[in-house]
Amino acid sequence: MGELVQVRINGHSMWPTYPDQHVATFRTVEATQHVPPGTVVLAQHPLKPDVKVVKRVRHVTDDGRLFLEGDQPDPLGSEDSHNFGPVKAEAILAVATDDQG
Repeated sequence: MGELVQVRINGHSMWPTYPDQHVATFRTVEATQHVPPGTVVLAQHPLKPDVKVVKRVRHVTDDGRLFLEGDQPDPLGSEDSHNFGPVKAEAILAVATDDQG
C-alpha cells in the first residue's frame, strides 16, 4: 500500500465532487499499477512540470494512456485531457481514498 497524502483542491474543475479548498486524501501508487476508469487521481500535469492536477480517469486509450477529465459540468471549467491529451500511466501519482463521485 502506498503513502497517504493530503491535497487541497484549488479551483472548481472537480466541482461538485470536490469543492474549491476541499482537502482530499490520496494514496500514492506505483507507475505500473492499473487505475480503472472512474477513479479520481492526482497526476503530474504533462505540460507544466511544477503543476499537479486532480482529475477523474474517463477512459484508457488503445495505447494505455489515461484520458483525464474534471467533474465540472461546464466544458470550459476544467483544464484536462481535452486540452493536453491523454497522459502516460507514469503521470499518475496517487488515487483518491475519499472519492465522493
